[in-house]
Amino acid sequence: MQQRFIRGIRYLPTLPTVLAQILALLNDEKSSARDMEHIITHDQSLSSKVLTVANSAYYGFRHKIVTVRRAVVALGYEEIRNICLGASLMGFLHPSTFKNKQYAELLWLHSVCAADASRIVSNATKSCETDIAFTAGLLHDLGKVVLAAFFPEEVDALRDLMEKENLGYRQAEYAQDMDHAQIGKALCEYWDLPPQLVEGVGYHHDMHSGLDFYSVPATVHVGDFLARESQLGDSGNTDEPEVKERALKKLGLENSMLEACRAELDGRRAKIVSLWQMLLQL
Repeated sequence: MQQRFIRGIRYLPTLPTVLAQILALLNDEKSSARDMEHIITHDQSLSSKVLTVANSAYYGFRHKIVTVRRAVVALGYEEIRNICLGASLMGFLHPSTFKNKQYAELLWLHSVCAADASRIVSNATKSCETDIAFTAGLLHDLGKVVLAAFFPEEVDALRDLMEKENLGYRQAEYAQDMDHAQIGKALCEYWDLPPQLVEGVGYHHDMHSGLDFYSVPATVHVGDFLARESQLGDSGNTDEPEVKERALKKLGLENSMLEACRAELDGRRAKIVSLWQMLLQL
């Protein structure tokens, strides 16, 4: 059955050009704020969204920001890129188009939280680049988003199975042959995303030694764990949050460091919710 979902990916819309360009910058070590500015200014819709976010209460600038160049300078390259990624992704798969709009909105909140948590873990461990960690965290449940958008009946059947058979989320996925991580991985490959993101999405539950970028899915695994612990949003997974020892060991993340990451994420709750709300309105 999983192959049916993966085969269905070829009938999904292609990645919007502007989103593909932003993601491509992640794979270009020579990319700069000027490259991001060029992409934004050539997309009227994205320019408007960036200026709306930059002038929001979330950032609280005293003077109105009227140009994309000023927004990039004021917020910084990484922050602008994250805003563009979030706005483009959520615009592409907006909750308003889903059968279950509320679940889609909460799933995106979980994804935004996991992105922030993955960035925090990356900063703490220096395990991978923070922009890769943030993006992989934002995309980690892409398979769930696609299933909710295009296969809502199967998602309902999954929930029914969990309830009737008293199964955990991952157990029910395997029983239904609809592993969200592998479906997300297939979509990342279909969109020709950087290999670090492919592995971050496809193996954030099941890291193994054969991976080329093991630290990325390990970082996202811990970020997902912290996000689920925070109870911000809804990943759809009702299992007790657990973190795998091999991921902590790979990242060199001791208990004190994990607690520090947890505390930092907790301190950012209001900002995460505020950013999510803005992205929904764009």
